[in-house]
Amino acid sequence: MTSKIYLKGVRAYGYVGYLPEENVLGQWFEVDATLWVDFEKATHNDEIEDTVNYISCIRKIENLIQTQKFKLIERLVGAIADSLLEDEKIAQVEVRVIKQPPIPNFLGSVAVEIVRSRSQVTSTKTKPESTLEPISLPQSPITESQLPITSSTESKIISIHTDGACSKNPGPGGWGVVIHFSDGSIKELGGGIRETTNNQMELQGAIAALEFLSTHKQSTPVDLYTDSKYVLDGITKWIKGWKKNGWKTKDNKPVKNQEFWQQLDPLNSSNIRWHWVEGHSGDPDNERCDAIARSYTAKYM
Repeated sequence: MTSKIYLKGVRAYGYVGYLPEENVLGQWFEVDATLWVDFEKATHNDEIEDTVNYISCIRKIENLIQTQKFKLIERLVGAIADSLLEDEKIAQVEVRVIKQPPIPNFLGSVAVEIVRSRSQVTSTKTKPESTLEPISLPQSPITESQLPITSSTESKIISIHTDGACSKNPGPGGWGVVIHFSDGSIKELGGGIRETTNNQMELQGAIAALEFLSTHKQSTPVDLYTDSKYVLDGITKWIKGWKKNGWKTKDNKPVKNQEFWQQLDPLNSSNIRWHWVEGHSGDPDNERCDAIARSYTAKYM
């Protein structure tokens, strides 16, 4: 078979690596993939069924990078190859993964490449382990059993990042939260729901974050980062007018997502400093929140 499809420069932010810095800070990964596909029929009849949906392949690669915490880049490249070969139209793949590890005085890159065919994929392959905590709180507050084993007198929360995601909008959605403590530890939260919207998931991420903060008694300021200007402007500017006007907008229309705003409002306080961060701009915590949110979204698709 000589027909091939080339995927070049697929980039995603992940936490695969042996070094502690790679596990905590993460890094960008770039993937090139070659797919051996018999798409001869598609060259004549112009039907997607007779070739490979490369968009699906790209999403598989991105999802593995964003959600897995393998120690070895070799494990990642193998997982990507196996995932692509799940499509029966693909007979063989060549996958090359490139990263720039945080090694002192090293400004180059490291690349790992593998060629794998369908015959090499056994039925006993190990399913990639999930690294996300099984916390799903789309409608309810955090319970006592979900709290981390940390004392508020020993470590304070210093910053929180939140994000939401939704497929089709409305459709399946998820949210993610990354919490940083003063001792350097990190807590991650995530959840999802089958039918929702992107704005609702952005709000739910903020709600879950502040519910967690409320159980971790402290009076010191906390910086909260969101890439949703809808959430930021709503909680810092618009909400006072909405409440004064009986949860109606200036046009006397009902406030959208009122039930979410009414959950978020009492959780907000003067010691929470709200910030906007541009999404998908390389911010490690924002990228991690997005990965968590999208992984939960995928569970309901």
